[in-house]
Amino acid sequence: MAYRDPEVGRARDREGFRRRTAVRKAAGLCPRCGQRPPEPERSLCEPCAEKRRIAGRTWDAKHRKAGRKRRRNPEKTRAQDRARYRRKTAERIAAGLCVACGKVPPEPERRQCAGCAEKKRAGDRRRYAEAKASGELYGGKSAEARRRNGRARSKQRYHARLDAGLCVRCGERPPADGSPSCEECRIARNRHERARWDARRATGLCGSCGDPAPDGASRCPSCAVLQAGRPSRRAYARKMYARRRARGVCTDCGQPSMGASRCPPCARRSYVRSGEHRGLPALPARFTVIEIDTGECHGSFDSEAEVAACLVFARLAPDQVEIVSDTSAMTRYAAWE
Repeated sequence: MAYRDPEVGRARDREGFRRRTAVRKAAGLCPRCGQRPPEPERSLCEPCAEKRRIAGRTWDAKHRKAGRKRRRNPEKTRAQDRARYRRKTAERIAAGLCVACGKVPPEPERRQCAGCAEKKRAGDRRRYAEAKASGELYGGKSAEARRRNGRARSKQRYHARLDAGLCVRCGERPPADGSPSCEECRIARNRHERARWDARRATGLCGSCGDPAPDGASRCPSCAVLQAGRPSRRAYARKMYARRRARGVCTDCGQPSMGASRCPPCARRSYVRSGEHRGLPALPARFTVIEIDTGECHGSFDSEAEVAACLVFARLAPDQVEIVSDTSAMTRYAAWE
């Protein structure tokens, strides 16, 4: 039946289409043909769905060839694709299959099988290399999202290792006393920070952040203000010393010290490094006077004054004799008085 007003005709057609579709759905039939039941968890039967897919691909190809955009709503299409992907993933996880191929079980504590995981890693590496070669930051991914995900993973790994009683940096050794890191990682970090500080200071930069610092200053004004509100390293060292001393452990390494301030290895190391330890005691030097021309030995003496008196008595000049001392030049560095 033709309508004088085209809009009225379209409205009547849409109303008839909705009514017919509702009747077919209520009867459990495909709303498109009304002859066969739809596929499981689908709205159309397989022949109608295939016809719709072919028509959609043909329509898209025609628009691409003409240089026009798709007439579909891109936001709606993305939302439908995400919902379909989540539904498929949930089904495969419930069935104990790989979420990528859905054919074999995944690897232990993983969601993909070994083959699919390797394909994904290879694709990620290829895309990252191509984006890096073109100068894109973070392989073309969102820099903020990558940083946010990295911080979240780092925080999760930090707390997991801390709860397990392991070093938060290497995850292999137990942490040192009063520190979340083990002794080896703490020493390595201190060495790295000291090298970075020295490199920045050598170029006249702030040792903390690397920004330009005023002439002769070790920190820029911003870092200087922040540092003024923090406790000094000396105060932290005193606090650590008092805490370990109260526990009755070594104040250097935190190991049991049997009530002493340091354990035997740390006490020995501290004594050897001190100025009091210089090896053997420095004994008084003795001097022997030997005449160069004849090789005659004129005796040994306990002081330089006695050597001078010997030269006067024998009527010898200083360039005619050789004065030999029994003390080496390293004695002053290796011995103590």
